[in-house]
Amino acid sequence: MKTAPGRGLTLIELMIAGALLAILLAIAAPDLREAIQRNRLHGAASDLIGAVQLARTEAVRSGRRTVLCRSADGSACDTTAASWPGWIVFVDLDEDNVRDTAEPLVASGTFDVVSVMPSANVTALSQRIVFRGDGTARASDGRTLLTGTLAVCVATTRPALNVRDVSLAFGMRTSVRPRNGSGACGTPPDA
Repeated sequence: MKTAPGRGLTLIELMIAGALLAILLAIAAPDLREAIQRNRLHGAASDLIGAVQLARTEAVRSGRRTVLCRSADGSACDTTAASWPGWIVFVDLDEDNVRDTAEPLVASGTFDVVSVMPSANVTALSQRIVFRGDGTARASDGRTLLTGTLAVCVATTRPALNVRDVSLAFGMRTSVRPRNGSGACGTPPDA
């Protein structure tokens, strides 16, 4: 009698393939985690710069003060001097920097896996960036154009550039810069 040739893999071949797969995963896993962290930073920084630009655009479009502020509940400003859990943009009809029920909420967002830290100039404005109808934001003295930063951060050394500084200069110019925070999420420079 003839026997059919064996089809499939032997136990030894399966063990070797499994060992090679484990080695490849061990090599690739740190790079994959780093890529995920970079994507989180990029996404949160993009959302934040979009919120800054939306607030400025809405101020110019409506000719009214528009506020971007720290928000814990997605409907009101929160003046707590800490990391931003979220943000809102609203048109400040009565110009008191507080969202009332009659004032339209333009947009809101949250930050789940990143920290967002304000610079001293933003903290001095009670965690708010207020755009006037001409599209400019002013410092706490009301005269000087605002220069401030919101730092989007992941507390890790991988990637080395673990911070994205979303900066506002001259009261209206926005930019995003990567920065090495040495694995920490601290208060950013004003710009």
